[in-house]
Amino acid sequence: MSGMLIARAPLRVPLAGGLTDVRPYAERFGGVTISATISLAARVTWLPSLDGRFEVVAQGRSESAASPADVRNDLVRAALTTFGGGLGPARIGVWLDVGGNSGLGASGAICTALVHAMLAARGATVEPAVVGAAAARLEVEELGGASGYHDANISARGGLRRLHYAGASVTDVSLPMSAAARSALADSLMLFATGRTGLTGPSLAALIAHIDDALPVLHDIKAVAATLAGALAAGDLRRVAWCVGEQQRLKQRLPGDFVDEDVLALTARVAATGASAQVPGGKIGGYLLVCCPDGQQDAVRSVLAGLPEVPLAFTSEGSGVVRF
Repeated sequence: MSGMLIARAPLRVPLAGGLTDVRPYAERFGGVTISATISLAARVTWLPSLDGRFEVVAQGRSESAASPADVRNDLVRAALTTFGGGLGPARIGVWLDVGGNSGLGASGAICTALVHAMLAARGATVEPAVVGAAAARLEVEELGGASGYHDANISARGGLRRLHYAGASVTDVSLPMSAAARSALADSLMLFATGRTGLTGPSLAALIAHIDDALPVLHDIKAVAATLAGALAAGDLRRVAWCVGEQQRLKQRLPGDFVDEDVLALTARVAATGASAQVPGGKIGGYLLVCCPDGQQDAVRSVLAGLPEVPLAFTSEGSGVVRF
């Protein structure tokens, strides 16, 4: 290996179906998600080592290790031990356009960028579905985490997609929409930074520990994804907004860290304008996604004054690698 690689994997905003992709539900009942990748991303830089050691810079921390097993960063260590065989020592940097624990699928995007970088470093050219499956397996199975199969798969593939999960097996199901409907959807969505941080692992671990009690709600969440697919096909923004809000209302009934007084207050303020809001991710994360079906953007900005608005743009591209 010579030269440098930069792998980029987009973050995502979920619309409906999230949490039906967690392993125990997807394996037993099959999950469905509808989500879209956005212009914010995770990036991984990969350079040859200068001294025969593994140098890692990630989340503001630097480390040097003699072997992959000695790397302290969980995601980088797992990626190296699973996909780094034969590549030799490297200097690896992990960079995010947002803070950690955002709720925008950051860990899935990081896993995707790491896997894509390592496959590219060995000269392989692989399909997005292969990258996504490998990264999801790394996050869900190799790391033994409570995360689902969604984030890595949408990050690798890119775009606005309806993904179906039979355990780790993922099918990209057609989501018919006119160009006008896609444009109207993108224009209706807003993203605000709340300043919150939370860990996904403990929240989803609580959900999985009580999965049997959660099944009726998870079945309802999957039904919302089906409703959203129909609303998108019909270009029915009011029904789309209802689905975005219903995803949040149903999540709040699940075991895990999905709601508190601040979340209730923010979503109520948005609802008073006629728009709908959702806190993305399997926890209380750092962002609020708002859907404005009837041009409520200025009213939403008014009721959320004090929360920074984050430019939100859909992307069609999934993960990719650039060589230097």
